[in-house]
Amino acid sequence: MNIIVPIKQVPNATEVAIDPQTNNLKRAKESKINKYDRFALESALQLAKQLGDEVIAITMGPQNADQVLAEAIGMGASKGILLSDRAFAGADTLATAYTLSIGISKISDIRLIIVGQQAEDADTGQVGPLIAKQLQLPQATYVAKLQQITQSNLEVHRLLGNIDINEILSYPALLTISDNFDIPRYMMPSKLMNLNIDQQIITWQMKDLDLDPQRIGLSGSPSVVRKILMPDSSQRRTQELLGSISEQTDAVKLMIQEKMGLQSW
Repeated sequence: MNIIVPIKQVPNATEVAIDPQTNNLKRAKESKINKYDRFALESALQLAKQLGDEVIAITMGPQNADQVLAEAIGMGASKGILLSDRAFAGADTLATAYTLSIGISKISDIRLIIVGQQAEDADTGQVGPLIAKQLQLPQATYVAKLQQITQSNLEVHRLLGNIDINEILSYPALLTISDNFDIPRYMMPSKLMNLNIDQQIITWQMKDLDLDPQRIGLSGSPSVVRKILMPDSSQRRTQELLGSISEQTDAVKLMIQEKMGLQSW
């Protein structure tokens, strides 16, 4: 059976640039796999070894996103699928999850879909759960450890802040893997040297998928970034409060009112 790992291409830089016209991230010349997706890949590879499955990486992006699929194959994935079409551009998390879910549904014999907890550029953490919703799959988020693994189900250990939860899921299901999971493995040079791009990386365009054109790209994205503002200064003002607790509380309330431009009644 197959374990599917959606991955994202993110800028390979310490800083990201914003396009002032579109308010979208500018494409960087160099890219890499989203670091959280590497934890998802590691968990998928561990599971595949125990269950005798294959790991397939899938991504949506421009043609050069095949670089991150090559990285995934270098880590141990058997192949990669690239969803690439100009019609997919400008997608928000909902349109992205929809497009990925349609691509995933074209793959047969799926046991699990494993997603990183979030993207390091947008930090929304929405795509994984949205894919589960689109495909009507049970899901477990923020998985930190895989417990009992069988051919019919698995037990996962979730870390939700200070709360630990163990859950058992039957297949097929979707997991989002937290960065508390095992450290991801390095790429293997031998796998990269033997990479057959034509056979191991498949590209699907809009014409290859049964998509609703109103649910992809910009037209399928209900959320729009209208404006991005940078803070004027990183300096913080401090003010010492003296007196009783009641007097300090009144002083804090007054400062909040002044900051928000409210009148004191």
